[in-house]
Amino acid sequence: MAFPTNGLQTQGRLAAEHLNPIAISMEGLTMAGFENYSQEIREIEQEIERKGIALGINWDDDAQVRSLAREALDHATDDAKISASGPVDTRLMAKLDLFGLAGIMLRTMEESATVGIESHGGPAWKSFARALWAEKRSREA
Repeated sequence: MAFPTNGLQTQGRLAAEHLNPIAISMEGLTMAGFENYSQEIREIEQEIERKGIALGINWDDDAQVRSLAREALDHATDDAKISASGPVDTRLMAKLDLFGLAGIMLRTMEESATVGIESHGGPAWKSFARALWAEKRSREA
């Protein structure tokens, strides 16, 4: 596809500075800077909520969520080995999915922070993140 030759081309590409002045200030970052964090957060939150429903998690029950966070930090690797070698356990698979989502959730928060965006999801996200951080801190003490 050929682009119009009205001065907006630079070596076969449209010059970013003519299309989006913010692109100039994003140069030099290791990330593209164009991630849609709000959409990613909504999608992650929705999956966390779905897994929570499947597992019967009450995100307002601090003790239950803290126990889940403890389990996520203690047993994720061992459970993955068990699930790979045994019959399908849908509850275990939902937990493993949830533990994976926790990692994605934390990574999204870290990445967005590198570009100056504070990101967090809704109640389930916040509850699980708070419990994970609290459990991690208690282990470091």
